[in-house]
Amino acid sequence: MSSTSRFKRPKKPRKARVLTHDKLEEWLATREHPMPGVSMIDGYLAALVVSPQFIPPEDWLRPIVGDGIAWAPDGSIEEAVRNTIFQRYSQIGATLSGGPKRYAPIYMRTDAGEVLLEDFANGFYLGMRLSIDDWKPHISSPEIGHPLTAILGHCTTMMPEDQRQNALRGQAGEIMAQSWKVVPELVEMLHVSIGGARNIEIR
Repeated sequence: MSSTSRFKRPKKPRKARVLTHDKLEEWLATREHPMPGVSMIDGYLAALVVSPQFIPPEDWLRPIVGDGIAWAPDGSIEEAVRNTIFQRYSQIGATLSGGPKRYAPIYMRTDAGEVLLEDFANGFYLGMRLSIDDWKPHISSPEIGHPLTAILGHCTTMMPEDQRQNALRGQAGEIMAQSWKVVPELVEMLHVSIGGARNIEIR
């Protein structure tokens, strides 16, 4: 039996159980082994939806959450986590394809309300890496590469942190501190320019 045929997805007609984002964040934070947070997962999913190369769920789920969730049995909390991730993936795809609501990234925020883009950016870059060869021509294009800096400039896994911080000194740092505001428009542009405006949904 192939790994693809063993891959579990929500079955019909049983309604798939899902978690709120707060409940998902709480569950992820209590795992024995470190797990990505909701914002990182959200950035990861956004990169997959706008990717120049379609990546099937059976190829992208394990790299972000591992086998325990990818192969979770029906009725388990891990299945609900998987369903929630699938639901968000479908929601991003539908929204970017002209849904009634505008795309809204999920960001980490401090208690004072400051937006922290690093987790989202790290997830976005991780999603890009799954098809990085397909991304490279677009990254090299000023029309795509320069705007992408609004996200990737916050990524802490692309380069040594001291180099990243040096690049964000002075005015560049001030601009990047506000770059979270343009991420919705940037992701929408990437969806049209790179993803071909395809509608991706897991049914």
